[in-house]
Amino acid sequence: MNEEELKEIMLLLEKAGWQPQLCDTPLPAYESVHAGNPTEPGQEPLDMIMVPKVFLSMCPESMVKVVGNSMLDAGINDGDWVKMTIGQQPRDGDIVVVVIGSECTVKSYYEDDEGAHWLIPQNKAEQGLYKVICLEETHEKVYLCGVVKEILKPLPRVSTKSLRSTLAALKPHADEEPKITEQRVNEVIRIVAADIKIARMWYAVCRSMIDELIVADKQYDVFCNRVQQVVPYHEHLPRTDEMQAMAVESFSKSVSKWDEKKAPVKGKRYKAYRELAERTTRLLTMSDSEFRQQ
Repeated sequence: MNEEELKEIMLLLEKAGWQPQLCDTPLPAYESVHAGNPTEPGQEPLDMIMVPKVFLSMCPESMVKVVGNSMLDAGINDGDWVKMTIGQQPRDGDIVVVVIGSECTVKSYYEDDEGAHWLIPQNKAEQGLYKVICLEETHEKVYLCGVVKEILKPLPRVSTKSLRSTLAALKPHADEEPKITEQRVNEVIRIVAADIKIARMWYAVCRSMIDELIVADKQYDVFCNRVQQVVPYHEHLPRTDEMQAMAVESFSKSVSKWDEKKAPVKGKRYKAYRELAERTTRLLTMSDSEFRQQ
C-alpha cells in the first residue's frame, strides 16, 4: 500500500465517523505483568510497539502485557496490553503497576482513612482467589512503575462454526416471499366468495393458492374443506371431484402458464377464471396496508 492509498483510506474512515490514527511512534513493551498475585517482573523491554503519536503524553510511557484475571471488573482481561505513565503519583482509584521486592503486579490503588496504602484486585466473581496488598505491611522494597492510562485489547476472533450458524439464521433470502398468514387466507376466501357464480369457479382460487404454496398440489379435498369452514353458507361450495375435473390441460399448471387455447373453458368463461385467479393472488400477496384498503 502506498502513501496515497493510505491517505484515501484514512479519509474514508473519517467520513464514516471514525477517528483513525496512524501508528507511527515506537513505545517500549515489557514482559507480562500479572493481574493476579504478584509475579517476577521482566527487566528489559521485549519489543517496541508502534502507537499513534497522539496517544503519548509529555511523560515517559511504556506498554505492559497483562496476565491473569484479577482486574476483570476494571475491564482488563488476560492478554490485554496496558499503557502506563512511568513515575506518576497515583490517586485513589487509579490502576497501577507496582514492583514489590522482585515481584510485579497490577491493581487498583487506594489510601484508607488511617493513611495505609492498598493494592486491591477487581474481580468480585473470584473474590477469594486474589488477595489485597497493604504496602506498609510488606517487608520488601516497593517501587511504583506507573499509572495505567489506557487498555489496548487484542482483536477478538469468532469461531467459523459460530459465524456459519449466525449467517444461516440472519442471512436475507432475496427469493423468499413474506409468509402468508392463515388469517389472510381466510379473509381472501371471504372476499372472492362474492365472485363465485358456479362451484367450479373455486378452482381458480384453489390454483392460485397452490401457486403460492398455501395448498399442496392436487390436495383439492384440503382446499374444499377449508372453504366450507370459512364460508359454510355459500350457495356454491366447492367439491373435490369438480376441482379434479378442472385440473386438466393448461389449467393443471400455474396460473401464469394458463393458455386459453389449451384450457377446459373458453371465451368469457376463461377470462372470468383467469381474472379470479389473478385477483386471488394479488389479495394474498399484497402488503397489510394495501389489504386493509380493500
